[in-house]
Amino acid sequence: MKKHLLLLVLLTSGFFSKAQTALKLVDKGLEFIDNKKFDSALIVLNKAWSIDSTIYQIYIGRGAAYSELEKWDESYLEFTKAIDKFPDSAYGYHFRAMLFSKLTYNDAAIADNTKALQLTDEDTFRVVLYMNRGVAYMQKRDFQKAYEDYSRAYLLDTNSTAILNNIATVLDELGRVDEAIASLKKITVIDPTFVGPYVNLGFQFTKLGKYKEAIEYFDKALTLEKDEPLALNNRGLAKYHIKDYQGALEDINKSISIYPGNSYAYKNRALVYIELNEKEKACADIKAALDRGFTEMYGPEVLEMKKVNCPKN
Repeated sequence: MKKHLLLLVLLTSGFFSKAQTALKLVDKGLEFIDNKKFDSALIVLNKAWSIDSTIYQIYIGRGAAYSELEKWDESYLEFTKAIDKFPDSAYGYHFRAMLFSKLTYNDAAIADNTKALQLTDEDTFRVVLYMNRGVAYMQKRDFQKAYEDYSRAYLLDTNSTAILNNIATVLDELGRVDEAIASLKKITVIDPTFVGPYVNLGFQFTKLGKYKEAIEYFDKALTLEKDEPLALNNRGLAKYHIKDYQGALEDINKSISIYPGNSYAYKNRALVYIELNEKEKACADIKAALDRGFTEMYGPEVLEMKKVNCPKN
């Protein structure tokens, strides 16, 4: 009898020892992911799987590592394994939805986020899921549904500047400018040191033709971050509209020196050069804007400028 008890103790201790080893390997693998060492993470997580293939985090970790390595099929398979093995957990659906969003498979992302929402009643997690589903709707340009999801997230977390910023973005797309401005102003109350909403408020007032108010918001953004390139570029555009062409050039030139890839800044500087009758410089900037993908991002405005001002080019 004592021999049998001793054997049972030895077997049980061996089982727990293996389980502990597997969990330690999983922790190490997740640490590698946090440190962006994705190949190392896969090696360690595969070792953990060889010891204990029932640990949920192995599949999630491997899926995340494969995603970061842009091995999309492998990532999809790992998240799908997590869902198949643990169908009552929301997290497999959540991570697979993130992969789908990254690949702009928006309908699939929406379906997985919806399933995850059905499986969890944890408010902080539901905020993330509503936000992610909203992103998928935005990528489909279904701004009304995106607004509805962001609003659901906001009801659960009324102090989130990220939620308010996304709400402002979709309200702008829906043409609800006054509400977008109100949402951005709420952010400045919650976090008066956050530069983003001041830049966006300035942009909104520029679109409304209220250029002096726009400049005040850009000035505020630049007191918080003196070299913020989008604030500089957009303040330059507002100055252009009030015919302060030298001030506009100073701002836009500085913006381009900091962020030379911004096609919109070259378009704005071209507008100033056209008003100053410096067509050669304007045409060079029009070309620079087109070379940096303005049309693909913002539409045909610069192509029309080229037709009018640079017909020989």
